[in-house]
Amino acid sequence: MVIGNNYRLGIYEKAMPVELSWKERLIAAKEAGFDYLEMSIDETDARMSRLDWSDDEISELLMVQKEVGLPIETICFSAQRKYPLGSLKWEKEAKELLRKGVLFARKMGIRIIQTQGYDCYYEETSDETTRERFYRNLEEGTYFAAAHGVMLAMETMENDFMNTVEKAMYSVNRIRSPYLQVYPDIGNISNATKDVTGDIKTGVGHIAAAHLKETVPGKFREIPYGTGQVDFPAAIAQLYRQGVRRYVAEFWHCGEENWKEIVAGNRRFLDEQFRKADELLL
Repeated sequence: MVIGNNYRLGIYEKAMPVELSWKERLIAAKEAGFDYLEMSIDETDARMSRLDWSDDEISELLMVQKEVGLPIETICFSAQRKYPLGSLKWEKEAKELLRKGVLFARKMGIRIIQTQGYDCYYEETSDETTRERFYRNLEEGTYFAAAHGVMLAMETMENDFMNTVEKAMYSVNRIRSPYLQVYPDIGNISNATKDVTGDIKTGVGHIAAAHLKETVPGKFREIPYGTGQVDFPAAIAQLYRQGVRRYVAEFWHCGEENWKEIVAGNRRFLDEQFRKADELLL
């Protein structure tokens, strides 16, 4: 099995300065060698407001993608941290948020929403009730997404509820829809278990894509590539064996003036991890 160039690597929107225009952001991603961009719909009002864009605003961004020649193909839907599907207080808002996300993705031509594995987050404590509410509302949301041809894919989070592929697969096996799959974060898994490749194996046939993120024990964000604990070649090789060909470089712009150099350097770093993974597959 030879990996070669038989994979596509996207870049997380937050890897670049927030003040960039969409055209500037897409051009920078393309110049750094990335294949597509993953949009962030997070808890901020600015990013959540995208779900209320008019058809004209959506058409404008679609034209910019075509002009630049780099598509937006996935959404990281971390706004669900604010309105989690298992929340009693925010259940109505959580369900509406997911419906709006699906409709927005359909209009944008986005294929995959990376759905967050939070039954609750800020104000409530996870228990059997919040978990069952989460699964019930996720099932309803999955069927809505299925009607619109949009895939929901569960991220492995930093919480005990869904921090491994094995735990995410409980949702997949329970709901049993082709429109609900798993979209693991390799960095988060590395903080949850020592057997990362063994955990990835539990999702065989159901992993739609993967986040390639660096972590250190107990810390989940803003760790530069190559300075943490993640064994990227081993994880990539296992994912590749299972047929996964879509990946996203998840890292953050932290105010660096030389961010363009960092973005391009991270593409080179990850390409090298794929080359090392290739050696493991021989």
